[in-house]
Amino acid sequence: MRSWTRTVRRAAVLAAAVALTATPAMAASSSPSPSPSGGSGGLSGSGSGAAPGTSFLTAGKMESDASTTATASTGEYMYWSFPALAGEDVSAKVTLTLPGGRTAASTWRVDVFDGIRRHQPCATGHPQKTAQQNETDVTLDCGPRTIRPWSEAWSADPLPGLYYVRVAATDIAEKDVGLKLNVKLELSAKGGGDIGPDAGQDDALKAPLMPITKGGTVLQPGQAAETRKVKLDGFDSGDDAWLSGSTGRWVWTTAGGIVAMLLGVGGYMFARHPRRWFR
Repeated sequence: MRSWTRTVRRAAVLAAAVALTATPAMAASSSPSPSPSGGSGGLSGSGSGAAPGTSFLTAGKMESDASTTATASTGEYMYWSFPALAGEDVSAKVTLTLPGGRTAASTWRVDVFDGIRRHQPCATGHPQKTAQQNETDVTLDCGPRTIRPWSEAWSADPLPGLYYVRVAATDIAEKDVGLKLNVKLELSAKGGGDIGPDAGQDDALKAPLMPITKGGTVLQPGQAAETRKVKLDGFDSGDDAWLSGSTGRWVWTTAGGIVAMLLGVGGYMFARHPRRWFR
C-alpha cells in the first residue's frame, strides 16, 4: 500500500515538472510574430490617417478632409472609415504605386459605402482602371452624390453618418498576388450644413431655368434675350372689341350660365311630369 502511494506521488511530481518546463515554450509559440511591414495583415499606414483594415469591422479611422499613405500586399482588401455631414460633397482619391516585376495587367477599383454598407454610386470620377504590365502608377477617384439630411424609405440617397472607402484589385494574375504596393488616400469634403429637399439650390429659384425668347427671332451677337416683359399675342394686346378680350369672356360666361339654367329647369320638368311630354 505504501509503495503504491509513493509511486502516485512520484508520478504527480514528475507531471508538474513537465508542465512547468513546457509552459514558457508554449507561451513563446502562441505569441504572434511581428509583421515585417509593421501592421497587422501586412498593412501599415502613415500620415494623418490610420492604417487600413481588411474588412468593415477593422477599417482604419480617418477624418473627412485628410490624407494617408499605406503599404499593403497585392490582393488584399483595404478599408477606411470617415464621417460625413449633410450638405457635403465628399470624394476619395486613391493613388497606387504598383510594384515592378508584374507578370500581367491588373484592374483596380475604389468603392464608397455608407454606414449600413450600402454601395453608393460615384457621381464623379473614375472608380475603376486597368494598369498594364509596364505601368507603375494608377489613380482612382470617386465622388458620391451630395449627402442629404433626410430621405424617403424607398430611396437609397446618401445620409449623414459613417462612410467607408474600399480599395481592391478586381482582376489580377495569380502570380502577382502578395507583391508589395504603396497606397495614398486623399479624402476631401466640400460644402456642409443642413440642406433642404431641393439639394441646397439657395432654397429658391431666382431665375428661369431657360430664357423666355420670342419664337422665330434670331438674337444678334452680344444681344441678350428679354426675360422680364412677356407679351402674349391675343391676350394682352389691348383689343377690347365686342366678343373679344375681356368683354368676350364676360359675354360667353353669362350666355353659358343662362343655357345651363334653362337645361336644368327643362330636365326637372321632364323628370317631374314625364307624361305631359308624350301625350
